Amino acid sequence: MAKPGITVAFLYYVLALVSDEVAAWGATCTSGLPGPHGPIGLPGPEGSSGAGELLEYTNWKQCTWNSANGDDYATIHTCSFTKQHEDSALYVVYSANMRLYGCSGCCKRWYFTFNNDECSPIPIDGVVYMENTNHMNGLKSRVFQGYCHNVAAGSVDVRVHVGDCHGYGNYDAYTGWNSVSRIIIKEVPKSPY
Repeated sequence: MAKPGITVAFLYYVLALVSDEVAAWGATCTSGLPGPHGPIGLPGPEGSSGAGELLEYTNWKQCTWNSANGDDYATIHTCSFTKQHEDSALYVVYSANMRLYGCSGCCKRWYFTFNNDECSPIPIDGVVYMENTNHMNGLKSRVFQGYCHNVAAGSVDVRVHVGDCHGYGNYDAYTGWNSVSRIIIKEVPKSPY
């Protein structure tokens, strides 16, 4: 309640002056000393260990070569790798020119092995199938890739092979023409699924 003789307009005027002064305090005060440090706070909650978070970026390798292979049954290339963790998976990629020639209704299969064993229960492979193309020379850059979860830690020979498709005989395969072929290997955390 206002005192007699003081108007509401006067009160607003005083409040406006005081608020302008309060707002200007920080802008004009330059010579004060810093206050003392406050007390140490309570410890925060326990964080995650971070194990495996950077794993996929710390152990990888790429093997490249620039040569052709006309074999129908062969180890195309071997890339040696050191797997560091027992509970990890290997992610592999193969990229190269692959083709069949001189056949119709034919198929050849390119596939990975790890220390001479295919990934189990699901292999990592790619096939080329041709129909009505007896004299077409279909050299195309192709890629196949996948994850293998059952490779032990230690030295691993990752190989790409060419062979027959299931249910098909031998046909004229050709791998790696006029370009660089590559195997990429990355050690990654196993999938939780």
